[in-house]
Amino acid sequence: MTNPTKYNFMKLEQYEEEPKMKIYHTETQEDFNALMVELEKEGIVWLNGTKPTEGNSWDEYREDTCVHLKCDEITFATCDFFEDKGWQIEKYKVNDNVNNPSHYKTGGIETLDYIKAKVPDYPSYVVGNIIKYITRYEHKNGLEDLKKAQFYLDDLIEWMEEK
Repeated sequence: MTNPTKYNFMKLEQYEEEPKMKIYHTETQEDFNALMVELEKEGIVWLNGTKPTEGNSWDEYREDTCVHLKCDEITFATCDFFEDKGWQIEKYKVNDNVNNPSHYKTGGIETLDYIKAKVPDYPSYVVGNIIKYITRYEHKNGLEDLKKAQFYLDDLIEWMEEK
């Protein structure tokens, strides 16, 4: 806008004052539940005024559920509904630091799957991780480290049962 008119300024001010809108795609019940908890903490409610954690709207569209946030209210519909309007959809994924840490998926492959494919003695690798997490839990991440040790132990058991 090189030479803005009064009308353009009014439209710009109106745009800047309009509430931000977001659309979240939740592919799992766990993701949906985590989003509802997060939104409830922010004081967001459903369009009918109920708390986000009341009821289970995810069951209606399941992995195709999108949540529309505008102002302090949410609604939901299928992702196609929002895509057809050309609106940007943000994938909402809960970050599980024990079983599914997001930082281990960069590059398009789960790091543990790559290790299983490339490390000739996978059990030794896993036992090393189990020992690491058990011995450091009191000094670093507490219960989270014990859960990581348990994750690796469960994974080793599953790996050995498949062999």
